[in-house]
Amino acid sequence: MHEFGIVEDIVKNILPGLYSDHVEHVASVHFRRGSAFSEDALRQAYQVTTQGTPLEDAVLWIETVNLDYQCPCGHHQVITSDDLEGHMFICPECGDIHEVDEAHDLELIDMFAEMV
Repeated sequence: MHEFGIVEDIVKNILPGLYSDHVEHVASVHFRRGSAFSEDALRQAYQVTTQGTPLEDAVLWIETVNLDYQCPCGHHQVITSDDLEGHMFICPECGDIHEVDEAHDLELIDMFAEMV
């Protein structure tokens, strides 16, 4: 589950700034994810990696950007995490294998914190 490592890295990068700014609680966090990045995995990883930190219990706003796939055979669909084998997508029409570099795209958009 690569999603866990990505979320863990984001949380680890945020925490030093929160601590140095004396943030006691983050009220909300807004992420933008590619449609191939599992929302369930994002929520689970966030919950685990933020326990005991100012990020714990923040409201998560998750925006999804569709990852469109157009196969040379003409098949078109929006790829979700359920459609992937690892980071590969197999066209259901022709069997063509497509590497999905964007499968683990996640971006922190903003967060609202309560300062001391």
